[in-house]
Amino acid sequence: MLRATSIATGVAAALLSVYLTGNLSLSLRSLFNDAERYSCRPFLPTVLSDALSLHEGPISQAPASLDDYFSTHPARALIDSLSVAVVTSRDTIYEQNFGVTRGNESGSAPTNSHSMYRIASVAKLFAVLEGHILQQKGIISWDDPIDKYIPGFVYNPSGVNRASPMFAVDTPLMTLRALASHTSGLGRDWPPGTVANWPHDLAGMGPPPTNGLPFPSYDALLAAIARYPLVSPPGYSPAYSNTGTALLGYALAVAKSAAEGAAQKISYPEMLQRDVFGPMLLNDSHFLATPENRHRIVVPSLAPEVADQDFLDAMNPAAGQFSSLADLVAVTQTLLDASHLRSQLTAHTLRTWLRPTHTFAEDDWTATGLMWEIIKLRDSHGRPQNVFWKLGAMAGYHAALAVHPSAGYGVVVLLAGRFPDAARIAYDVFERVEPAADAARADAARALFAGTWREGENATSEVRIEVWRGTLYVERMMLEGVDALKQFGAAGPLALRSSGRRDEFRVDTGIPGYNGLKHMGCYPYWNGQDLWGVRNNAAVNAIYFTGSLPLHGGRDERRLHVPSLSLVLERV
Repeated sequence: MLRATSIATGVAAALLSVYLTGNLSLSLRSLFNDAERYSCRPFLPTVLSDALSLHEGPISQAPASLDDYFSTHPARALIDSLSVAVVTSRDTIYEQNFGVTRGNESGSAPTNSHSMYRIASVAKLFAVLEGHILQQKGIISWDDPIDKYIPGFVYNPSGVNRASPMFAVDTPLMTLRALASHTSGLGRDWPPGTVANWPHDLAGMGPPPTNGLPFPSYDALLAAIARYPLVSPPGYSPAYSNTGTALLGYALAVAKSAAEGAAQKISYPEMLQRDVFGPMLLNDSHFLATPENRHRIVVPSLAPEVADQDFLDAMNPAAGQFSSLADLVAVTQTLLDASHLRSQLTAHTLRTWLRPTHTFAEDDWTATGLMWEIIKLRDSHGRPQNVFWKLGAMAGYHAALAVHPSAGYGVVVLLAGRFPDAARIAYDVFERVEPAADAARADAARALFAGTWREGENATSEVRIEVWRGTLYVERMMLEGVDALKQFGAAGPLALRSSGRRDEFRVDTGIPGYNGLKHMGCYPYWNGQDLWGVRNNAAVNAIYFTGSLPLHGGRDERRLHVPSLSLVLERV
């Protein structure tokens, strides 16, 4: 039996030799001679948090790289305060705070992880989090129409050409999901300002109070929604809308109030305190600067008055919230793992939240979700992976909260000052961490799954698994003396695809006759997972692993199971 360290070290050394010399088995090497554009290579399972020390191996190099990046950042002089963290669901890869709490005053205290920033539009995530909590309790459905919660709610479905008959008969309902996905058609900031001197200047544009109007009350918000034509019909295409987020927060508060039999509508801050901030122990999250908390609020040198603004109950869901690095780290960790102690969501709810709702046909880079902006980040092997982030920007404050679910880590950036691009910082952090995270995941996957597995000394069953280019592959699968890979019609190694359950996989067999059609991409594999039938109530291409890795030279208790044949294999 092999020790965990010898497994990881031995396999890592072998694959490093492969990488440097190209001395890989012919079957596995030939697999990658085909056009990368059409390949279908499953990601490694998310094992970064629980199978690997973050203080050893590749990931331990990330902090030094990030320190160098931040210490030499060209915009450092424009940043009053910066708090940044890179976390897995259970640990912190990197956490730093730079600058001072009050950029508009000399002698200010240093920023720390509990310093509180305006998080601008990152606040919108909390409205969706609240909505998911209420949905889990059966209080709302995302497909409920708005007028279910706001009686008499009306909106103007016409376009600017009011004579157009389009959509006059079939006016779609505006739902909670439309508000949460920015597909309601509502304008960005209503009531809009009047640009009286257009086209000579743009005075009056922008959100309140920039456009000369105060933050709206609910009455002003509903009156504007009834008056102004929609940007587009509900459900047509995303159009970013602070107005829609404000309406979402209003509807959720009404729904919760009704469910609890409250005599008066519960305010949005009170709802979040009871359902989110309190249960999740987010002690630095709130909506107003007060004498009690103002000494911990980050005040930027640019537009310091924003720290004192009251966004009112209507606009608090869109941008009124304060939070700290410590609080947003906890939120990020729950978004990576529903079993986190502070999580308020089930695994199913979390999976449905971390999905795109709209992919832009105009590019291959961006998509949107329920308040998420989604980008593609290429891993070390060139595969695009979804990063779900929410960006926030207002005068003096910029923020980003981003999760990389398939890689198992997230990034939080909070900044105050004159540098306006938290998104750029977040993406730069991902670019520096991703290679180390990829290498660490590969090391963990090797320790957990790779090697030669046999039934015994003179076994007729043997499975050999390798990690190659960020994917697990079955190189050999002899079952009761029969070459199972050939039975599946494979000309070489087949990938292992996680079932979504811990340590459980399907051999990526695909559909006979289609796997050789390289232009089909992932379709045959997505289509053919259970095509091959079952035995012993288990799919014949299913395997799973049990047992823990050895500690301090102990016995390797990991086992590979082939449930269709009731086989249990040991690593040799």
